[in-house]
Parts: sequence; structure tokens; C-alpha cells
Amino acid sequence: MKAAFRISCIVLFLLLNLNTAYAEEDGMYQITPGDQLSIYVHGNSDLTLMVPVLPDGTISFPLVGNLYVQGLTTAVLQNALTEKLNQFLQNPVVVVSIQSVSAYKVYVMGEVRSAGALPYQEDLRLTDYLTLAGGMTNVADLKKCYIFSAGSDSAHTIINLREIIEDNRQELNITLKSDDTVIVGRRSGFSITQWIEVAQLFSVLVSSATLYLLILRER
Repeated sequence: MKAAFRISCIVLFLLLNLNTAYAEEDGMYQITPGDQLSIYVHGNSDLTLMVPVLPDGTISFPLVGNLYVQGLTTAVLQNALTEKLNQFLQNPVVVVSIQSVSAYKVYVMGEVRSAGALPYQEDLRLTDYLTLAGGMTNVADLKKCYIFSAGSDSAHTIINLREIIEDNRQELNITLKSDDTVIVGRRSGFSITQWIEVAQLFSVLVSSATLYLLILRER
């Protein structure tokens, strides 16, 4: 049983990363917090930089200042930077590329329709991430939604989603942090410990793949 879950997790992880790779190649990848951007300005070494996308979705760039880039493609960001730099440079040529994809993730597992790693976005709440994961399946146990924080192997919070949805108890709809893991239980009594193992393995795989991409780009 454990081996089957590990294999499923690996396949899911590979599919997620293949989709990201194809999106980058097609120029449709949307920038997310945690991405590392390579910004090249022709003929100006002071403006050719590696820039991180901060958790609030912004970057800080010389002459431009803070700029909200979350959700933009590299082509759109190139145009925006070119327009702003036109005020200071004559006919600037700007090239933006993704140096490495987001290191900030929230992991949504269990009885959701699209389990996996989601880009972390500041101020998004529990139900926001469940929506991004496609919503819950028909066998989800709404009374048992487990949230595990990064760095904690056993401590967790149990949220009753039914109280949020039916009773509008928004104080239970907590804001998630980077590297949190959400596991929606199953009504038939599926073992939560199995999902914890899957979530932990998924986290390790994502970190390993990110490191591998960084090594490839350095060659």
C-alpha cells in the first residue's frame, strides 16, 4: 500500500513539473512568488540582475522601484519594464527569463480533485487553496481537514470545513503559510498517516527537483 501511494505521488509530481516546463517554453508561464527572474538590459550591466519575486508578488528593480509581477508572463513583464525604463534610457532592450521556479509552495492532498503543490500566495486562506485544487471530492470528510505546518512532523490543526461553508465561521478559514500541507480526510476512514507520508514525500520531491533545475541552469 505504501509503495503504491509513493508511486502515485511521484507520477503526479512529474506531471506537474512537465506542465510547468511546457508553459515556460510556450511563454505562457505566469510568474509566482518565489520565482527567480533573470532580467537583462542590453548595454547596461548595472541593470542586468537576478531578481527574486517576493511573497507579496512584487519585485524591486533599479530606477523602477517596486513592481507587482505576480500572474504576468515574461513577455508582459518585459514590455512593462521597457516602458518604465524608457523614461531613463534611450530605446532600452529588456529580456526577462525564468531562472528558477517558485520555492514557495502549499501542498494540498487527500480528497481534493487536483492534489499537489500549489504556488504560495500571500494572504490566501484555506478555502482559497481548496478551490485552486479543484474543490473537494464527493467522499471528502468536511469535518476533518488537517493542516500541518512546515517543520512540524506531528503537530497539526483540524478544521471543520462544514462550519466554514454552512455556518460562515470565517475565523476558522485561516491564512496559510509557505510550505503548509493541507490534507482533506475521507469519510470512509482512510488513514491520515498514509496521506502524511505522501505529503512528506511530495515535499522532498519538489525540493529535489527545484535543486536539480538550478544545477542544470548553472551548467
